[in-house]
Amino acid sequence: MKKLFATLLALTLCCSMATTAFAAEINQDSDPKTGNTTITTVKDPTYIVVIPETAQIEFDVGSNPIGSIEYKEGNLEPGAEVTVELKNASALAHKEDAKYTIEYAVCKDGEAFTSVVYNEQTAAGTKTALTADITKEAWEAAKAGNYEATLTFEISYENK
Repeated sequence: MKKLFATLLALTLCCSMATTAFAAEINQDSDPKTGNTTITTVKDPTYIVVIPETAQIEFDVGSNPIGSIEYKEGNLEPGAEVTVELKNASALAHKEDAKYTIEYAVCKDGEAFTSVVYNEQTAAGTKTALTADITKEAWEAAKAGNYEATLTFEISYENK
């Protein structure tokens, strides 16, 4: 009796563990059947922005070209922007004695440059020309020697 009970219990346990697969059932009547499938994909935005690597400025020139920021190419989302911001402009300091500096301003079209924004409407190859503007008085007060400054730009992407 114990063996029969154990066998029935084992058989019941095996049946309860079996899984059944169900499929959608379509009736074969005269009405047409339709269903929808949604297909999605994502293409990530891309862009190339080039900033000047080095620039040599001439002594005693008020507005020296220092190169251009170039929006070389891009595929941006609608409403998105690429911003190039001047985060830091170190002092134009004497390389032998940093206490000697030449005052200057980074400018675009004669105005102080802080940032430029490119968007999906910006043409590939668009350039933003920059200058280092130095007054006559600053040039006259400069000590003889080599000077160097570093400009730090931050390039960011934002989808508004």
